[in-house]
Amino acid sequence: MSAPTAINPMRNRLTIMAGIAVAELLAVIITYQVMASIECRQTEIETACRALRSMTARGLAVITVLALYFWLRPRAYQALRDASHSAPGLNIWLALHGLGLALIFLPLPLFGATEVSHRFLPTLLMMAAGGTLAALGALLWITPARQWWRWLRSESYFLPVALLGAVIVPDLADLMRPLWNIADLSSLTFFLVFLALSAMGVDVGVDPASYVIGYDDFFVQIASQCSGVEGIALITIFMGLYAMLMKDDLRMRRFWLALFPLAVLCSWLFNILRIAILIVIGAEVSAEHALNGFHSYAGWPMFTALALGVVAVAHQWAWLHRTPRDHNDWPRLAEDGLAALIVPFIVMMITGVVASAFWPTPSDAYPFRAVTMLCTLLYFRPAFVRLLQRPEALAVLAGISVGALWLITAPVTQAQATAPSTAWIAFRLLGTIALVPMIEELFFRGYLQRRLMRGGLIWVIVALLLPNLLFGLLHERYLASMLAGAVFGLLALRKHGLTNAIAAHGTANAVISVYALITANWALI
Repeated sequence: MSAPTAINPMRNRLTIMAGIAVAELLAVIITYQVMASIECRQTEIETACRALRSMTARGLAVITVLALYFWLRPRAYQALRDASHSAPGLNIWLALHGLGLALIFLPLPLFGATEVSHRFLPTLLMMAAGGTLAALGALLWITPARQWWRWLRSESYFLPVALLGAVIVPDLADLMRPLWNIADLSSLTFFLVFLALSAMGVDVGVDPASYVIGYDDFFVQIASQCSGVEGIALITIFMGLYAMLMKDDLRMRRFWLALFPLAVLCSWLFNILRIAILIVIGAEVSAEHALNGFHSYAGWPMFTALALGVVAVAHQWAWLHRTPRDHNDWPRLAEDGLAALIVPFIVMMITGVVASAFWPTPSDAYPFRAVTMLCTLLYFRPAFVRLLQRPEALAVLAGISVGALWLITAPVTQAQATAPSTAWIAFRLLGTIALVPMIEELFFRGYLQRRLMRGGLIWVIVALLLPNLLFGLLHERYLASMLAGAVFGLLALRKHGLTNAIAAHGTANAVISVYALITANWALI
């Protein structure tokens, strides 16, 4: 039997599209829940709006289930990767994916960030059509439909069932909400929220009959929507998937009779803390931010993180398994070149969502974001030693030119009336000049662009265009950002390409930052 043919990760369509999908989901979340927040009460179809908002939770659950599935079933991943290598889909499907992506984001430039809620019906239609085209194009670009069916049959159609479970997580949560009507459960939750607030030293006001609680001028009613069943639903789905994938090694009685009740208890206590934090934010910071910021952004991501934490504990807890656990797997991630390209960008995007959840003015959270990004980059330092080299002088000159053109074409803005603190300025400069350029170039040029390079002029154009389309969506000035990204992309095609792109991006941001520092116009960065 001949040895299996090694697949160049640069040609791995499955890995390419996985990274693109994660970036696109995060971009959609940032775009429609931060930059242009859709207020369902202001739309003409509130029910459809709320269904659309639930797609964020469903998409997050689907991606998490896929990650868990391929992590625990490496043979399935290898088989699908082999299929995408031996029988790749037509390139026209990638164009269809790009068209779908453009339709998803079209409402923002077409209607404007402030008018999206009032033009919700056309926005819904464009996003639905775009999502369908983007998903279809992505799947068929990886490998044709016949290969997908063949692979699914070999896996006994287990993955579609798992994905269906992920898709219906919000609906499962809705089905579980009647549990809130159990008097003992709701009363105990209300009482523990009262204890949590009292422990913080605040004068709590309550109306036990209607479950209203708060202090100062901010009061909320703890209803079924605040019961935390989303966390229990996520834990149930993820632990069920883990149990099915690890059934030959897992001690099921211990898993379900010991770990599952503990996980549900942790989720319930976690939700009590979440409600208490929401009340504190509403009373101490802003009622608007507590209800439309923290309440909107903190729920599903935090519960997903908790559910993943439970699965991680289950995987490493030897008492739950028949075979010994290998505890040496995690440290090797720091030396993984592929993870070093992707993970820092995901962390940067997640910190943006966290900033919108916990800070009324998200820019105030920049020190937190900078420290988190710096720690992530330092963790992957062993991988960067191999990836990065000395940049060329051309990269610095290109960066100066990009920075100067950015300033020349920038719209006229007024300097802030109140100067930010010295600490904030220091963290902002660190992030703008060093951290963000490195993280963005690692992902857009180091990951996406390099993996789309497949030879020939057409693929060069695709590799320069698609990453820069996503790159532009992260910035308010779409066209200027795409042009700057094109310069960085061209530099990445040269020798020492990734280092050149990072150096040029950092230099451009340094030019802009120096001008912002001199003029105190922090809106520029």
